[in-house]
Amino acid sequence: MRIIFYGTEKCSTDFLELLVNKENVVAVTTQPDRPSDRGLNIQPSPVKTFARKKNLLVFTPEKLSDRTFQTSITNLKPDLGIIVSYGKILPKEILNLPAYKTVNVHFSLLPKYRGAAPIQWALINGEEVTGVTVFFIDEGMDTGDIILQKEVTIKPQDDAISLEDKLVQCGLQLLEETLILMKNKKIEPKPQTGEPGYAPMLKKNDGEINWSKKSTEIYNLIRGTKSWPSAWTRYHSGKLLKILQAKPTSFDFAESGISFTPGQIVGIEKKVGFMVGCGEGLLIVEQVQPEGRKPMSAWDFLQGARLKVCDKIGTHPI
Repeated sequence: MRIIFYGTEKCSTDFLELLVNKENVVAVTTQPDRPSDRGLNIQPSPVKTFARKKNLLVFTPEKLSDRTFQTSITNLKPDLGIIVSYGKILPKEILNLPAYKTVNVHFSLLPKYRGAAPIQWALINGEEVTGVTVFFIDEGMDTGDIILQKEVTIKPQDDAISLEDKLVQCGLQLLEETLILMKNKKIEPKPQTGEPGYAPMLKKNDGEINWSKKSTEIYNLIRGTKSWPSAWTRYHSGKLLKILQAKPTSFDFAESGISFTPGQIVGIEKKVGFMVGCGEGLLIVEQVQPEGRKPMSAWDFLQGARLKVCDKIGTHPI
C-alpha cells in the first residue's frame, strides 16, 4: 500500500521503520525543526532524521491548511494515512484523502486518556492497566471508530520510559494486524463506548510535588513525569530540585509517636538518601537532580546541600 506517515516523537520512528520494511511509504509528514538544548540549536524531529536516512520524501508544514502541502499530498495518491505521536490535528481534507482513510495508533484504551499524554497520565493516576488502540481518525480528538485494541499491564516499577517501550511493542503488533485486515478487506470498526477521559499535554507545573498528598500518589507523579517535566520540589528558599527516583513506604507515624509536617525531612539513610514525610506515609528519595547540575544520588546531594532532619522542602502549605 502507498502510505503517508505522520509522526514526530522518537517512538514514532519504530513504526516508520516497520512500514518502510513492509510497505511503500510515499511521504513522511513531521513537525518543523524546533529549538532544543535550551534553545541554543535548531534540531529536526527524530522522525525527520530517520526519514532522511531512508531517503524518504519529507514534509514539515507549519500549517496543515497550506495549499501547496495539500496539493503535494493529493498528487501522491495515497492508499492509507498512519499517525503515531504527530502532535497536530489533521483537517478533514487530509483525513479523507487516502483510499482507506487515516488511522492513528494511540497509547491508551480509548475512550480513556484521549489527548497528547496518555502514558504519563495513566501512571500519574495510578492505573494498573492501560493499552493501545488503533482507530480511524475523525474530526474529533481521538474519537474515531476502533479497529483493534489490546490491554497492557502496568507494573509498580514502570515509569513513562519503560511503559512507552511496552506500548510501542504492542502498537507495532496491532499495526501489522491492521494492515493485514485492510488488505483482506476484513476491517470491522466499532464505535468507542464507555466514559471518556482526557490526557492533556503536561506543563512544567504539573511536575510540582505537593507533599501533603499520599506517598504513593507522589511516587506515581515521579513515574509519570520521568521523561518530562520530572517531579520537582524546592529547597533552601527556592532552589529547584528534581526527584528522579524514590520509593514510598507506609510507615505509621501515629504508632511511633513521631510527629512531622508534610515536606519535612524525617530521616537520613546513609549511602541511600533521605526520607520525606507526606500527607500519608513517607517517601525515600534515592536520586535527584539539582537545578543546573547532572543527576546524582540523593546521598551525594546531601553532602553538599546541607539539609538535615527536620528541614522542610517544598512550597505547598500544610
